Order: sequence, then structure tokens, then C-alpha cells
Amino acid sequence: MFVHRLTVQLHHTDAYGILFFAHQVTFCHDVFQAWLEANGERLAPTRAEARFVAVVVRAESTYAAPVRLGDRLELRLEAARAGATAFTNRITIVNQYNTVVGNASVTQVTINPQTAQKTPIPTFLRELLLANAARDAEIVT
Repeated sequence: MFVHRLTVQLHHTDAYGILFFAHQVTFCHDVFQAWLEANGERLAPTRAEARFVAVVVRAESTYAAPVRLGDRLELRLEAARAGATAFTNRITIVNQYNTVVGNASVTQVTINPQTAQKTPIPTFLRELLLANAARDAEIVT
């Protein structure tokens, strides 16, 4: 499991000081990018320079408890599934009181940066997913 921490900022909240719902999915992108960087795989600044491109094809999130300005969150990312061209990461969001405040699942498909056609998950990425797999993960090797 990979853990990324963040503090809820004013711009993450709505007029009532509660997390604006769309930011939960943004946090999922943040933890995915941090996980890649922690494993030596910085995302390329342009598609032409990309070693791989993974596009989101499905995102689901649930909200279990309010998240407010100043809350300190832990985003816990685990690989849940990896097939030939698609993979799914599961993210559990926990606050400073160790309360699960939300869960998310994000499925991405790998594509060729030049042609935009589906391509097999690169070996290095599959190995990273396998190393970060949840106990109940379905990873095709």
C-alpha cells in the first residue's frame, strides 16, 4: 500500500467549509502521481515525451463522512486489478482521527502516446502495480 498525505485547503471546500465532492477524484490523481514519482516514474510534461499514457475510463467514489477545511488526510492507494491494457487502483481516504471518510476506484487504460490506440500495460508499470497490489487483487501477469 502506498500512502500520500495532504491537508484540506480552503480551495478544496464549498461555502460550508466541507470538501467539494469533485476534489475527492482530484485527490485520486494526486496519490497516483505521487505513487509514480515515489517509484522513479515522473509523468512526462508532454505526451510526446511520455513513456506511457494512461487515461481514466471509469472513476467511482463514495463519501463516508464529512471532510472539512484543515483535515489531514491519508490517501491509501492499492492496485486492485490489472488486465492486458487496463488497471484499477483503489484509494481509501482516512482522516486524522483514523476514520475512513471516503473510498474511490479509478480504472485507467494504457494507450500509445503517438497513436492513442490501446496498448499493453508496460512491463515496468505492471511490476509496480504487482508490488502495490491489495491482498484480493486480480493482477494478470
